[in-house]
Amino acid sequence: YVFTLRSPVHPMFCCCAAEPPNATEVKYGDTEEKLRETATLVKTAPAMTSEFIADVFEVRLKDGMHGIVIDVTDPECTIVKNIREGTVSDWNSTCPEGKNVKEFDRILEVNGVRGSSVELAKALGSGTEGPMVLSLQRPEQRVVTLQRPGEIGVVLNYKKLGSKAPWITKISAGLLTRWNEDTPEQAVGIHDRIRAVNGASGTPEELMAGIKDAAETLELTVLHYGF
Repeated sequence: YVFTLRSPVHPMFCCCAAEPPNATEVKYGDTEEKLRETATLVKTAPAMTSEFIADVFEVRLKDGMHGIVIDVTDPECTIVKNIREGTVSDWNSTCPEGKNVKEFDRILEVNGVRGSSVELAKALGSGTEGPMVLSLQRPEQRVVTLQRPGEIGVVLNYKKLGSKAPWITKISAGLLTRWNEDTPEQAVGIHDRIRAVNGASGTPEELMAGIKDAAETLELTVLHYGF
């Protein structure tokens, strides 16, 4: 799904979906929100190299099934969706402090392979039973507080099947841009994930509904990856 506020989605910005004709539109106050169903992925791009990304750590796994379930619905930002029994959970029980793998960690590299989410998924799949070296990024949690009325000025995207949480695909003029300018230490950007809305976590659909239903204060807990 693509969720936008007075901001039409053009192909060059809609990095994960082709826009279908049957958009559902909801209006209230000064804002207009559109919810569009995501079709297929239409663009992939290589991930940033780890030399330029903060909070990166390395994980060295032994032989065996790794047990990682990943979210590849954002073609440019592969994240850990779940951790099942396997070599990653074994690593977490014995690893140095701060190097345990968590949900929402971003996978940057698998056995020297970098690239799009599809390419990283293939690398994870081909090494399911052998030693594996992963480079991961721990996102920074930031809290954004917006006061309505006013246009938020953001496009959020997710897929009903596969997405751990919605991510930001575009920021335009509005409350969020003003927040970023006024509060740079808590600024958010493209590919960041929405973790909770007004303190409540949930499925992507529930988070989207929470954003639409917030009448005055909208507090977003966002996981920032620093793109």
